[in-house]
Amino acid sequence: MDGNERGERLERLFRPTYRRVTAYCLRRTGEAAAHDAVAEVYAVAWRRRRQLPADDEEAVLWLLGIARRVLANQERGRRRWARLLLRVAERSEPRPPYGGDSSGAGDDLAVALARLPVSDRELLRLAYWDDLSRAGIASVLGISVGAVDTRMHRARQRLKQHLTTAHPDQAPTKEKEKNHAER
Repeated sequence: MDGNERGERLERLFRPTYRRVTAYCLRRTGEAAAHDAVAEVYAVAWRRRRQLPADDEEAVLWLLGIARRVLANQERGRRRWARLLLRVAERSEPRPPYGGDSSGAGDDLAVALARLPVSDRELLRLAYWDDLSRAGIASVLGISVGAVDTRMHRARQRLKQHLTTAHPDQAPTKEKEKNHAER
């Protein structure tokens, strides 16, 4: 498939993939930033259309991989901007970026997720919010399926730890686990 054919195919893919790419971005940043990111995703995809995978599902994963990198660039830009504001205004703390502190929400899961490293949050979002397979996650992150399995296990363990520290009285004790196992 030559560059023109891939360009036409990318144009045909735009409509069926736009909502999915937009939803992916909205789950990771604020609305305005998400729409900016989506526009950038398709601009990057157009420039790199010769690399567009032939398979439609692979093409969607390719677009989500581009979205991931675009959002990472946006986040770096926001952090640089916050540091600049901090230096200029000599404030003690810059305003948190989109999706910052959610502790006021009272949602234990949101608080636990916010405490996880960015890489763990991204992995869990790809698996549970975006409903990608292990192979799909590997493709978006550019890692092996085995690495996905290892990172997923560790991310779940860290999430579980944050959830149990939020409510230590509800954490299973060895005696509770033993009684449950005997049933």
